[in-house]
Amino acid sequence: MQCIHPFFNYTQLREYIKTHKFDAILTVAEGIHWIAAQQISKESHIPLLTIFHDWWPNIAYIHPCLKSILEKRFKCLYQQSTVAFCVSEEMRRLLGTHPNAQILYPIPDLLNASAETHTRIGSQPFTLVYAGHLSHIYAPMLYSLSNCFQQFKELNLKLFGPYPDWSEARIQAMEEKNIYGGFISRNLLREKLKNASALLVTVSFEPKNRRWAETSFPSKLVEYCQFGKPIIVWGPAYSSAVKWAQKYQSALVVTSNSAQDVVIAFKDLLAQKSKQENLANKAIEMAKSIFNPKTIQQQFAESIRLVITQK
Repeated sequence: MQCIHPFFNYTQLREYIKTHKFDAILTVAEGIHWIAAQQISKESHIPLLTIFHDWWPNIAYIHPCLKSILEKRFKCLYQQSTVAFCVSEEMRRLLGTHPNAQILYPIPDLLNASAETHTRIGSQPFTLVYAGHLSHIYAPMLYSLSNCFQQFKELNLKLFGPYPDWSEARIQAMEEKNIYGGFISRNLLREKLKNASALLVTVSFEPKNRRWAETSFPSKLVEYCQFGKPIIVWGPAYSSAVKWAQKYQSALVVTSNSAQDVVIAFKDLLAQKSKQENLANKAIEMAKSIFNPKTIQQQFAESIRLVITQK
């Protein structure tokens, strides 16, 4: 593998691609390197395959007046791509019409848990588990949720993820109350997920994050489904995660910004054995079908193969 920074060595990159006669160029529409990939593809007449995971113009750290320019370039990249891999249906819709734009969900680990696990019914304490980022846009939601859970002794909330950018006092309090479990190994996290009563996905309600919420698709949702647990999606009605849950009826949805409503929904779920089992089975169904890593990988590989063979 040859690593060349596309902006510091543009001439070298051109020469390297010309010499090695590549069949296609693959890029991710985030950061800055896709700009070089777009230009090189155009110059070299090499097919461009692009992965659209996030609405980059909305999250890029640039002056607001430049975002419209970046969005125009972002959409131009979409149109120039021979194949556009969109992480959600809403991403594809907002990017516009395209002859070969596909929905490509995040690829999880190989199936390993869904056949072995089942919902914890009738045992206490009942535990809602969240695994992922705890900082930035997620922090306010998780703060308020942790406060609400402390009102119910029979309910537990467990948060796992990288050390958050909270105050030391808040982190210490969360650790003392056994809410924040730290950034643990993947094997240990799997055990925590297998022993949970339900799993939580959060999506920001902030208006400034609307386009991100609409278009991105939480990778944790794909991972969660493998564990055969009821999933609670807490986010705005316009978010891709909520729309997915409603389309496939595969998760319990809370579209209120109130953390109290999440706790109420969790308590209601625990009181309904049949609903728990139905959502657990739905999660396994998703893990074995549209979220099956082999299926997603095969779709990705086949799309690349077709581009190369049709050159």
